[in-house]
Amino acid sequence: MAQNANQGSSTAGGPVAAPAAPARAKTVGIAFWLLVAAAAAVLIRIPVGISAVNSDEYKAELEAVFGRNVIVPNWIASESSAYVWSGIITAAVFAAIAVLIRMGLGWPRFVLVLSVVLTGLNMRVQFTQEPVVTAAAWVTLASVLLALAAAVLLFLPQSGAYFKSVSRGRKNKLASQA
Repeated sequence: MAQNANQGSSTAGGPVAAPAAPARAKTVGIAFWLLVAAAAAVLIRIPVGISAVNSDEYKAELEAVFGRNVIVPNWIASESSAYVWSGIITAAVFAAIAVLIRMGLGWPRFVLVLSVVLTGLNMRVQFTQEPVVTAAAWVTLASVLLALAAAVLLFLPQSGAYFKSVSRGRKNKLASQA
C-alpha cells in the first residue's frame, strides 16, 4: 500500500516517524556567534574599565572634576564593582539569549531588543559621564553594535520562518504525545 509522502513511512501498526527538525537559518547561526562575541566584549570591558579607573590619569581627572572632596579609593571601588557586576549580568543575558535562539526559541529576540536598548543607554552614560572612561565606553559600544547586528538578523524573514517552523514542530510533537 503506497503512502502519501507527507505522512511519513510506517509499518502496519508502527509509529509514524517524526518529521526532521527544520534546518537552522543561516541568520540565526550568525546571530548566535555575534551574541557570543557581544558577551565576550562585555567581559573584556571588566578588566579594561578597572585598569582605566585605577590609572593615575583617571584619579587626577576625578580630583579635577570633583575637587579634593572626592574620596578617590571609594569612587574607584564603586566604579570597579559596577564594571564587574554589570559585565557579568549583561554577558550572562547575552549568552542565555544566544543559547535559547540556537535552540529555536523565538521569544528571546524580544528580550535581546530590550537588552540592547538598556546596554545602549548605559553606553551613552559611559560616554557622557564625568570623568569619561573612554576605553571601557568603546568596548561597550562594540558589544552594543554586535548585539544590535544579532537582533537585526533575528528579525529577518528567514529567521522568523525558522522560529515558526520550530514552534510548529514542537506543537506537533506535543500533540502526538498527548
